[in-house]
Amino acid sequence: MKKNALLGVLLLAILCSGCGFGKMVTKYPEVSITLDDENLETRGGQVAYTIKGAIPPKYMKKKATMVLAPTLKVDGQNIPPFTTITLKGEKAKGEGTTISYKKGGTFTKSGTFTYKDEYDMAEIVAPATAQLKKKSTTLNPEKILGEGIANTSSRVGFQPRLADNNNNGTAFLYAPHNFQTEFIGKTATIFFDLNSSNMNWSNKYNKSAAAKDSIKAFQKFMNEGNIISKVIISGWASPEGEETNNQGLSERRFEQGKKWFENQYDQYLKDYAKANKIKMKDLQRPTFEYVNNARGEDWDGFESAIAQSNIAQKNQILNVVHSQPNNDMREQKIREMTDIYPEIADVILPPLRRAEMSLICQKHETYTNEELIRRVKANPSDFSVNERLYAASVSTDLSEQELIYLALINDRNTEGDWRAYNDLGALKLNAYYNSGDTKDLDDAISYLNKAAAISPNNGIILNNLALAQFYKGDLAAARESFNASKNASTNAVNQDEATAVFDIVDGNYDGALQLIGSGSCNYNAALVQLLNKDYNTCLNTLNCIANPDAKTYYLKAVLAARMKDENALYSNLGSAINLDPSYKKTAKRDAEFKKYRHTDTFKNLVK
Repeated sequence: MKKNALLGVLLLAILCSGCGFGKMVTKYPEVSITLDDENLETRGGQVAYTIKGAIPPKYMKKKATMVLAPTLKVDGQNIPPFTTITLKGEKAKGEGTTISYKKGGTFTKSGTFTYKDEYDMAEIVAPATAQLKKKSTTLNPEKILGEGIANTSSRVGFQPRLADNNNNGTAFLYAPHNFQTEFIGKTATIFFDLNSSNMNWSNKYNKSAAAKDSIKAFQKFMNEGNIISKVIISGWASPEGEETNNQGLSERRFEQGKKWFENQYDQYLKDYAKANKIKMKDLQRPTFEYVNNARGEDWDGFESAIAQSNIAQKNQILNVVHSQPNNDMREQKIREMTDIYPEIADVILPPLRRAEMSLICQKHETYTNEELIRRVKANPSDFSVNERLYAASVSTDLSEQELIYLALINDRNTEGDWRAYNDLGALKLNAYYNSGDTKDLDDAISYLNKAAAISPNNGIILNNLALAQFYKGDLAAARESFNASKNASTNAVNQDEATAVFDIVDGNYDGALQLIGSGSCNYNAALVQLLNKDYNTCLNTLNCIANPDAKTYYLKAVLAARMKDENALYSNLGSAINLDPSYKKTAKRDAEFKKYRHTDTFKNLVK
């Protein structure tokens, strides 16, 4: 081949020896034309380049011009996205860089052009022609400047996961289930004698039907097996005694109430063990949260009882109590009034000497999450939308979640709730991300569009739609939806990472790093670090990503190629291909691997 090329040059020299170009033809191989960086790559969809050249002394004829037309050779066709370079002799007319005949000279030309996918494997050449007066000739051999254009800057990506709305985008976001824990409970009341904290079941108030009914209801509720969240025990004293003593009295009544409850619970456990033929030692006694609500003197109860009494002078009694400057004076007035109004001592004050034991249970703690899910699936109409969505949220089985959501959208009473459509869309997006099945992506978009029709301008829905559009390859629509999600009037979502991704797409690498954070174990941070040629930092970032996917391994292979670590290149590329075989086709055309694509190991990986 070299012999034939040399023969061609000599032949051309002979043919043109009389054309006036002289040594411009024969000495053309001495002309230097190179790319300042032969590894062209994209940034913001553009390719920046600088072409440099050196013309030897006594080469450029004074009245001659030389035109260099750098070109991409793509599938046998010449595409000229570069700017033409014109050089001229010292006496030549027209525009161009003047080159001295005696000393020669240099030139530099920089520019940008828009990248197209077919440029990835293009050969970069620089055809040249010379012109002298009306004569022109092609200069050979054609200068080869490089091969391929890397488009690694376009390899932005999200590594989303299914997540509740944590006000952070680039995740497949569930809608809020809005389920609020509902509490149920029962209260039993035990009454005490004056200045006493001892249990006295002969106390007439303890013997009353109301007191007995409260204790029976309390025991029945406890025996039903409700899971107790906490036990609130309120100890009270009537307000006619000395305040400090009454506070201590209410504390002791709290302790008596606690002791009574624990005895009741022990009896419940014994009955449960006997009924279920379980040994008491095998039963685990739960630890309760006790809330000590020892309040001291029950002034509110006193005033309420007076106001509801039949005492003719009840307004005057209340006025006297209210007009006293402190509790000591109020207590004294009550003691004085008990002599005048016996009803105060006999009817008003005794019921205030009490302890109230309240069992507080979460409504849905009467059964486990598994039982809740089973009940919701079996009888969905027994539960509210919020309860059904909550049941889906505590399920770790995605197919089970899908069944709950499908039941919601197929129920005439709940089909108008956007949340089930959104959550189905999130599930389908997650399925597409893991399997690559485009049907899942199409289904996701269908569900999300229905959610958006019900709840327009909803940040959660818009976030999920943006991710779907991104995976569809419609970056313009995805950018618009992410921005709309950030500014949504309902459920606005933080979109810092999405903004960073589009900063990368736009070539604003510094802006992207500010949003992501250079120290985060984040794929897009690693991409920016690689594009900025901060290779060691990039390697650390990639190595700290938990559960790397095919995209991460592929970027590690690109990094290894740039760092000339051939073993790491093959290892990571192999991992990427194992997870996603489509990377075989990608790697074959990727200019990042142009120096390795002819090795046997590379060929075997991508075949």
